[in-house]
Amino acid sequence: MQEKRYTIEELAEATGFSVRTIRYYIQEGLLDPPPGRGRGGYYIDSHLQRLRQIKTLQEQGLKLSSIEQVLRKGQGPEIHGERDLWVRYSIQPGVEIHVSREVEEQERRSVLEIIKIARSILQSGGR
Repeated sequence: MQEKRYTIEELAEATGFSVRTIRYYIQEGLLDPPPGRGRGGYYIDSHLQRLRQIKTLQEQGLKLSSIEQVLRKGQGPEIHGERDLWVRYSIQPGVEIHVSREVEEQERRSVLEIIKIARSILQSGGR
């Protein structure tokens, strides 16, 4: 059975994103480019699923930079709780750092530096 094909307009209608936004996500690497070129380009179910995933993460309060980490690394921040939102960073199996969303947004660079240092320390065996 052949996978369903979508035009960019159909994707936009199905997800609520504008055509321009979808093209931006492709440009930024958040969404794979369509198979084919020009008018022959088409989108498939995996594109639709990825856009729905982005929409869900946005609705949870994640900014695009955090969504990019979640999608690219699979180990980026995850939001927990509804009122008191925290961002969870997986350092290695069994080790996590939790940062309030407010601090994560205000001190993004510092938080990412802390994550980088923590991973480095654990990878080197604490030396």
